[in-house]
Amino acid sequence: MRATSTSDRDQALRRLRRTTSVALAAAGALAAAFAGLAARALPGHQAARTVDAPVRATQRSASPPPLVPAQSAAAPAAPASAPVQTQTPPVVVSGGT
Repeated sequence: MRATSTSDRDQALRRLRRTTSVALAAAGALAAAFAGLAARALPGHQAARTVDAPVRATQRSASPPPLVPAQSAAAPAAPASAPVQTQTPPVVVSGGT
């Protein structure tokens, strides 16, 4: 068995990095080529033709919303009734069978 030196290991790592870069670039190019091929082979939706309607030069001014009278500075009214505590036990639901 041959003893490996650090320079042999470094060369192998460089070769692996270069091979990985080339493989990634080739995969990207193939994906782009297949996407272009599919776009050409399978027609998509066609844009509907639109006819421009004539634009009228008149402008309508919007009327402001009606004003609502403000309430007096008095304290707000109390609620009709307070919640009442019941004597029935709470209902418990579990996900088991």
